[in-house]
Amino acid sequence: SGISLPETSKSTAILLGATLSAGLQLDQILDEKKQELQKLALRLKLMPSHDSLFLLRNVLAAPRLMYLLRSAPCTDSPVLPLYDEVLRNSLSATLNVDLDDERWRQASLPTRWGGLGVRSAVLLAPSAYLASAASTTELASSLLPVRLRDAVDSGIEPATSAWLRLAHYPLQSSPTAMPTSIAQRSWDDPCCKAQADMLLDSAVDHVVRARLLAARSPGSGDWLEALPLSSVGNKMDNATVRIAAGLRLGAPIVCPHVCVCGKTVAVDGHHGLSCRFGSGRHSRHNQINDVLRRAFIKSGSLATREPHSLCTGSGKRPDGVTQVPWSRGRCLAWDATCPDTFAVSHVQASSTRAGSAAAAAEVLKSQKYADITTGVDFVPVAIETSGTWGEQAIDLVKEIGRRIAEATHEPRSTAFLRQRLSIAVQRGNAFCILGTFRGTDSVVSVGDWTK
Repeated sequence: SGISLPETSKSTAILLGATLSAGLQLDQILDEKKQELQKLALRLKLMPSHDSLFLLRNVLAAPRLMYLLRSAPCTDSPVLPLYDEVLRNSLSATLNVDLDDERWRQASLPTRWGGLGVRSAVLLAPSAYLASAASTTELASSLLPVRLRDAVDSGIEPATSAWLRLAHYPLQSSPTAMPTSIAQRSWDDPCCKAQADMLLDSAVDHVVRARLLAARSPGSGDWLEALPLSSVGNKMDNATVRIAAGLRLGAPIVCPHVCVCGKTVAVDGHHGLSCRFGSGRHSRHNQINDVLRRAFIKSGSLATREPHSLCTGSGKRPDGVTQVPWSRGRCLAWDATCPDTFAVSHVQASSTRAGSAAAAAEVLKSQKYADITTGVDFVPVAIETSGTWGEQAIDLVKEIGRRIAEATHEPRSTAFLRQRLSIAVQRGNAFCILGTFRGTDSVVSVGDWTK
């Protein structure tokens, strides 16, 4: 006898975990995802902040929801804002940072647009669905009979409307003005750019503009991409993660107090980044140079710190020099510096162009060591406290990474080196800010500096 299969309506049909249409069934599935995230958020509180942040970014939030966002019309679901609220509360608890609406809007952007990479489901849903629809159009057309090939997916219209709204496109935009790529980033970037530009346009203070521009600069968020591994020195403690995220988002970091130098420290903690009476600046400088020296050695070029007799006229000593020729038969000397993006002398220029403080520092360092001995090239390594890189520092790290990759056959060597240097800057920032308190041992608060 034949087997009769029960008929299932379109509104209740589920295929591979995704519904075929919007409605109560889809809302129920999204609600289950929200409840799962709530349970996981409770467990994240028991873990170190760096581990929790990494898992939230790369495993537990958007990645667990991505299949559903791409395969089901989730755009208009009332559950997505509730999911984002759970995610926002979890991120706030993980970082121990107060996330108001503006900070959450920035935090939910990708790192390349100045965020923390903990993606908002509401912002991501239209781009995910439209990219998926674009990538499957040809396949669906080949599978359907001729009489159904002109059928239109009912989920595309609401997703398109939501995308136009989030990307700040006119609702009457012609189809040619919209992306046609199958790559999700091509759809996601206009939405992210619109959100990032809105934050920047609403900023009237020089400090806020400088912070937002720096957060969008290449490499400023490298520390967010690093695996939290103690064995390679990449694990940041809770205080360092909190301060790094707070500086990036403009959140309060400390209570107002009087620094050891006698000046008032505001809630943003920026004074500590450049206070001349604090010991944190020296620790940050030493950490950066130690990472560079080890990288030179790993690339096959022996290197030493603070060599003598290189500047015959002034007697000044750069931070390091290779002991074998680096290029064209010439050794390479370097000197690292970490100018403060938010210092009074830099903030006005930094609010106009990201990296202006690093560029100025590179010029000053080159002038300082202009009398370096013949046969030695000099490169300044400038990384701002906000994480923005100087151009010469980027070029040098790329070359070191390329040589390490040749020696170790690890193609990600440059990315790993950038991450270690970015973490060194963030640890130094935390050391500087915590060092503004009287009678505290800030070394204990920011981890083991000997790694």
